[in-house]
Amino acid sequence: MNNALNRAVIETIVRREIKNIHDSPERTTRNLIDLGRFFTEGRFQNLFFQAAQNMLGNENSAYYRLISDVTSNVDTERLVSFGLNLGYNSCTFGADTIRTLESQEHSNIPWSITLSVSGQIYGQLEEVYRSVLEQGKNLGIYTWMIYAQDGIEPLLELLSACPDCAFVLYCSPEEITDSILDEFETLHHVMFAVRWKEGAEAACQLLRARHFLYSVFYVYGEWNAENIRKDTVLCELEHLHPVFTAFVPETGCSGHAREAVYRYICQTRKTQAYPMLLWDPVHDTCLIDRIISEDACLAGFDSDGYLCTFHPDFQRLDSNLFRQPLASIFKREFPKSNKVAP
Repeated sequence: MNNALNRAVIETIVRREIKNIHDSPERTTRNLIDLGRFFTEGRFQNLFFQAAQNMLGNENSAYYRLISDVTSNVDTERLVSFGLNLGYNSCTFGADTIRTLESQEHSNIPWSITLSVSGQIYGQLEEVYRSVLEQGKNLGIYTWMIYAQDGIEPLLELLSACPDCAFVLYCSPEEITDSILDEFETLHHVMFAVRWKEGAEAACQLLRARHFLYSVFYVYGEWNAENIRKDTVLCELEHLHPVFTAFVPETGCSGHAREAVYRYICQTRKTQAYPMLLWDPVHDTCLIDRIISEDACLAGFDSDGYLCTFHPDFQRLDSNLFRQPLASIFKREFPKSNKVAP
């Protein structure tokens, strides 16, 4: 079955099951997971759906509440578009492309890329960024984490250009307004990630009222990492109804603090006590990449176009997105002999 037909069949079944999920969230969720296992061939997908089956064997899992809440309050088109772009285009079709190219080029290709984009200079670089997204798709990369600097409105055209990608748009709460959401209304493949600070609650309430898909992210350092491990942060964030909660370390945050937070994330996910998915942008991204292609590869580019790595510590390298093709950068910086893993 070719890629387009395979996705079309999956989409039809997913839409049908979403309609049924309100009557029986437990049964319908298990049906969707069974569907996922039926259509998957890769190691990552099999491991993911096996883990999901094991977790949802717990009838008291808070994830059932999450599923029911999301399907009741998020527009179906957003769930389907973002979900299939992430789960099928990126982690199935894209993952196959990545494995094939890695074996040919003997270098690592990340399954997702983080971009920090400055709205002040974006107009001068729009064609460059469009080219970067197309280069990424040719390499099998369909998931993009976009950190918007100086506003998210300038990025509207860029995100619109790739409806087959899954974009997570990290932004400040003051950027979430009715007028901005009007602009993003038809971009069903975008999930907002709102920074937890003053104004986050109002921003999340607006996103929820407008039936957008959204998450939150919490920036931590040495000074507040302990609050995370005491559950105080999760108790506050639970009321915002995010799909994901990402914990992002400050530059300079010690490895000890980051490892402690990640252990807490893993332990809390196992308890299934909170109706949200906890996410560590460094460790979990590396984990997925290692499962997809054995070697873990983590890449981001700052607003000046320079390649940045994040493990074990932040490092800015000489390779530049604005001057070199993505394939050349990865071949130079991530040869197969160098394994970058947490």
